[in-house]
Amino acid sequence: MTTTIDDLLGRMWSDESDTVAELQPDGSRTVTGRQGRYNRNQAITAMVLAESYAAGKTADDPFVQGWEAELKEPHHG
Repeated sequence: MTTTIDDLLGRMWSDESDTVAELQPDGSRTVTGRQGRYNRNQAITAMVLAESYAAGKTADDPFVQGWEAELKEPHHG
């Protein structure tokens, strides 16, 4: 599993899923398959989640639950 983070392109992508995080003009990020806007750290968390789900983890996994909780917090620049 590899997530590539290219700050020059303003994109993050995974070799395990088709999830992409893209930088928006206001500095927030959008993530494929998710509602809302995220900061850079939250976008990385969303990418980790996408890879975890692709690897077969489920919502019952305590790590997945913790990461999902992080994405429910409002983004801060």
